[in-house]
Amino acid sequence: MRITDPRWPAVRELARTFLRTEALVVEGPPWLESIVHQLIVRLGDVQPSRTLFPTFESTSEDRISLRSPTNGQTVGQCSLEEPPMEVVWLPMGTKNGWAAISAVASDLLNAGYPGCLGCGGPHTEGEWDEASSRQNMGKGTK
Repeated sequence: MRITDPRWPAVRELARTFLRTEALVVEGPPWLESIVHQLIVRLGDVQPSRTLFPTFESTSEDRISLRSPTNGQTVGQCSLEEPPMEVVWLPMGTKNGWAAISAVASDLLNAGYPGCLGCGGPHTEGEWDEASSRQNMGKGTK
């Protein structure tokens, strides 16, 4: 995916969420489990002092959800179906969506994220604005 794609900021935000949120729950189709596991192993190699890592839960639904470990709420979703506004949404199919998320996560790990300042890209230090993200993608809101 090119950085000029209007979905790029959502991809980057989901990749950063995956990398920085300890004990995050990744929920997705069964084919995704081993692929997520590979990225978790890589995360452990890059951040050896880390003790809590994302986990994977299989679902029959054709979407990828990132859930908060503290309250169980979905914080990010990759799907063609639009989630509520409080969820970071990547409007893509699961295979292409995860390919984009994991590629950006790998690039961020190579750059030293989350221990590096500014390597998450421009506008990464502020609060995420989901309404603007959806507007830039030309997607409706609920």
